[in-house]
Amino acid sequence: MNASSSSNGTPPAESSSSRNPVTAGVESTLRAMMGLFAISREEVEAIVQQMVERGELAEKDGKRILSHLFERPKQGVRRINRHVETTVDETMNQVLAALNIPTRSDLQTLSEKINELAEKVDKLSKKVSS
Repeated sequence: MNASSSSNGTPPAESSSSRNPVTAGVESTLRAMMGLFAISREEVEAIVQQMVERGELAEKDGKRILSHLFERPKQGVRRINRHVETTVDETMNQVLAALNIPTRSDLQTLSEKINELAEKVDKLSKKVSS
């Protein structure tokens, strides 16, 4: 893995030293406000928009801040959910195998084989009766 990407395909988080210190400060302040005062996404967006309108913050920096605050955590949650689902599926399959209980795919394969055998029996019955 190189320094420009992470294992999940998203760009690595920017270090505070490589970002505009004002942008980093605004983001940190907004993050603290969200935690301390439980302000909503709409309120944070309104604050950022006001700062952009007053010229205190560039529009692209405002968008970047909102992305860091709201979109990246969602991506992390989705990634964790996929991992949990995969782990649960694997664990369930292991438990079913240990208890010698057939899985849905085992039953489907068995059903297909039964259908094939039924067709062969029908063909043989027709040959014998003719």
